[in-house]
Amino acid sequence: PAPVFPRPIAIPPSVEAMGLGASVLACCTSRDKPPNPTRPNVKVVHYGVLGNSSVAPAVGAVAREPDEETAFVDPAGMHHIQNTTDGPSGASGAAGAIYSWLGISTRKEFPPVVRQAITAPLLAKFYGYGEPGRPKRNCIHAVGVDFRTMPQTSRSEAVAQLAQAYCNILVQFCESGLRKLRLLPMSGGVFSGPWSLDMPAFSLITAEAVERGFEQLSPAQQRYVQDADLEMCIFMHDQVECFEAAFKALDGRPTP
Repeated sequence: PAPVFPRPIAIPPSVEAMGLGASVLACCTSRDKPPNPTRPNVKVVHYGVLGNSSVAPAVGAVAREPDEETAFVDPAGMHHIQNTTDGPSGASGAAGAIYSWLGISTRKEFPPVVRQAITAPLLAKFYGYGEPGRPKRNCIHAVGVDFRTMPQTSRSEAVAQLAQAYCNILVQFCESGLRKLRLLPMSGGVFSGPWSLDMPAFSLITAEAVERGFEQLSPAQQRYVQDADLEMCIFMHDQVECFEAAFKALDGRPTP
């Protein structure tokens, strides 16, 4: 079914003050929507979105590369998305590997629809890359928050902010029409700031944020996501157990 977009929630003053108002509005939520008693079915896997890992870094070394029926998340940086001088060509590390695989590593800017959609942290935009007659490479560009710049952020605030990012990602997934999605921990790595020293805590923040983001979807969107194949891709081999434990802990809680 086509996604149904409910009325967006009002923006709390504290969130508006952080400059995230547009990000919250982009997430399709409704204040008077009854709580959905179910949760998204997310499988934690021991490879990154491109099928590689920290112990086997070649693309596709651990699992298949994303096929044309699969969307995957790019944890993009705003400084790359809105940069029309260097764009994807200025990225390195994990982002550089993703853009190389997408075939855009030499481009000086992202597609206009991506730049127009992602104007603030926590926003996301789906885009299918590829030449006519060739399989599409389906990416959901998404910008998280940099917790290094917000060291006093509480755990609950971190969950609330990342929930908006995952909500927007899931909305884009629904609009893509695809049935498989490779997620990853948003604002992970160096961007996790103080949480990088407590991976069990950050893993739980991630798991709860995915759940909260799912709860903010419309009923039609929730059904679409529940029927899809969702993976939480963990590139760092030594972090897999933490994320497995975090998502398992949520599964073991009583249903709201």
